[in-house]
Amino acid sequence: MLRLSRHQGIGILTSLVFVYLLPVNSYSQLDTITIGFGENMPNEITASSAPESADNTLNQAGFLPNYNAASRMLSQATLGYNFDDIEYVASVGIEDWLDLEFEKPTGISMVDKVKEYHQTVIDSVMDPDATAGIKLFDYAWWQYHMVEDDYLRQRVAFALSEIFVISRFSSFSNKGYAFAGFYDILLNNAFGNFRDLIEDVTYQPSMGRYLTYLNNPKSDTLNNQFPDENYARELMQLFTIGLYELNADGSWIYDANSLPIPTYDNEKINEFAKIFTGLSWADRPNFGYSNPTNDTTYYIDMLMFNSDHEPGEKFLLNDFVVPDRDPVDGDADIADALDNLFEHDNVGPFIGYRLIQRLVTSNPSPEYVERITQVFNDNGEGVRGDLKAVIKAILLDPEANTCSKVNDIHYGMLREPFVRYIQLNKAFYISTESGNHRNFMDYVYEYTGQKPFASPSVFNFFQYDYQPIGDVADADKFGPEFQITNAQTIAGFINGLNRWLIKDNPADEYDLFSGEENEGYADEIASLDVSNEIPYTDDNQLHILMDRLNMVLAQGRVSDPTLDIIIEVVSEYPNDDEEDKDKRVRIAAYLLMSSPEYLIKL
Repeated sequence: MLRLSRHQGIGILTSLVFVYLLPVNSYSQLDTITIGFGENMPNEITASSAPESADNTLNQAGFLPNYNAASRMLSQATLGYNFDDIEYVASVGIEDWLDLEFEKPTGISMVDKVKEYHQTVIDSVMDPDATAGIKLFDYAWWQYHMVEDDYLRQRVAFALSEIFVISRFSSFSNKGYAFAGFYDILLNNAFGNFRDLIEDVTYQPSMGRYLTYLNNPKSDTLNNQFPDENYARELMQLFTIGLYELNADGSWIYDANSLPIPTYDNEKINEFAKIFTGLSWADRPNFGYSNPTNDTTYYIDMLMFNSDHEPGEKFLLNDFVVPDRDPVDGDADIADALDNLFEHDNVGPFIGYRLIQRLVTSNPSPEYVERITQVFNDNGEGVRGDLKAVIKAILLDPEANTCSKVNDIHYGMLREPFVRYIQLNKAFYISTESGNHRNFMDYVYEYTGQKPFASPSVFNFFQYDYQPIGDVADADKFGPEFQITNAQTIAGFINGLNRWLIKDNPADEYDLFSGEENEGYADEIASLDVSNEIPYTDDNQLHILMDRLNMVLAQGRVSDPTLDIIIEVVSEYPNDDEEDKDKRVRIAAYLLMSSPEYLIKL
């Protein structure tokens, strides 16, 4: 039989599924074969007319672009989108849309936006020494993501922020410029080269302070002083090569005793620690000052003080030796060390795997990882580490956009709570009267435990190899986002939906400075707009409403039985005027986003 969507208002065919009976020991059982969208193609397809193009009936080319495919890709490539975005991607095609996104410039820098807010604070309180707290970064981050249109860059930068982690739970917790400067690096390098990214991260003072290598001194054996090892360890373990040697497909390489081979040991940590000595604030005349002269220094690269950099040879990975430079040149040593890591065979599968996890699925196949590794190693033009090519390959891979994994119960991922929150605001066209947005994101953090740079440690909100107990762990698979999924965050998200959607209070707008009058930012209070869905609130059109919400919010993955339950509930509410209709839409979206089928993104 053909499995088609029952709802024809929005439903789009994505594959043909044939179910037939096979005799097994005198019993009959259902067996499913999926044909179409690139899955299980027959050897030959013919048609009475134009036989040379008949394959398009069943392969991926015959179905792309379409609304469901566009929505699915947007769920991987953006933090959130609306129906207009789906229509646009469906009209231009997925690959062309990606190419257009790659050409978009970065929007206003986070630092410039924080400066703008900071100057407003200084002028308003008439105090040139007024500080730029982290609230200013939160407002800048939200403003950027609500008004700028570089959707793919935003998604990749957010993914990178969960790999290259700094946190507000640190000694610079209330320094707006510290977080703005670091996030600008992620935005600016999202489509650049990985080698440039790790260099920019290395010299960024927020990372220097977070991982304690800012003011990292050279060895002084008489005083039992040795270089801090923190960044050396995390740069290898978390940012570049990981703990064990990897095959191109991301699997561990084993020794003769069937044990995974470590990528480094304590001796190598010690050697890399020597590399990251001598760096300090760019606005200080000498090495060793605890704080910069100004908070704005947090977005300026750290300066190398060669007199405090460890001299001599450093013995790094794969028998590479940093030379004993005379005179000492700490920046050259760092360049050598970063090259040494960048050229390591692990970097492609290590970074590729993590980016696939953040964008597409928690458990990519070895073949998927290997394909991405090949692109990382060579973008087709002899360039290693081209992140634009890597991101494009991840999103255009058959495992990301076809039905090849339709029957794999471990495919997909649990949607991050914070990404669900952004998606909600984008799907329903969040707006303010002035076009300016403020959001401290206080409630989303209270409800879900997530907002930018709020992870409890350098290991992010969740670890890439977290295994929730039960079927996932039993199958030796991973479910990273489940690490922050518990009774509190599940209930918190439901409560958050009530606040953001039902009560139409999507953002937390607070004062920029103490004493600011509420009337001064009344035109920056946000609301959601569900008017595009209101035409479908009559009982006989609720199936169209649910198809539309299903596509925009869940890529059409919520099942008919669940949609039927939601329709039944929504139909119990009055539908007499615009206020009733508005409420029906919000309740429908609330129930859909509360469903387990929505929470798992396929």
